[in-house]
Amino acid sequence: MAYAASFGNRLSGASSTESFPIKYNGAAWNYSSSPYKSTSFTYVRNGTTLMNKVAYNGKVTGSVWDDLRWGDKYTTKFYWKRGALK
Repeated sequence: MAYAASFGNRLSGASSTESFPIKYNGAAWNYSSSPYKSTSFTYVRNGTTLMNKVAYNGKVTGSVWDDLRWGDKYTTKFYWKRGALK
């Protein structure tokens, strides 16, 4: 089973897809016509940040590998946020 989610809009947003149920591919975008200074995404597992990427004018991407063990502390979580308004 694969998982995908997209947030925001074409000017400022983020997405996460799961491929081969072991790899997560993240993206964040923020373009000059966006009212926000930046958009970012973060992958976290058991309170530890695995990856954080910030887009200021364009798109950033990155991937992390899943931990195949079961339980909350092994769950990879995806967060996104927008920076301050311009």
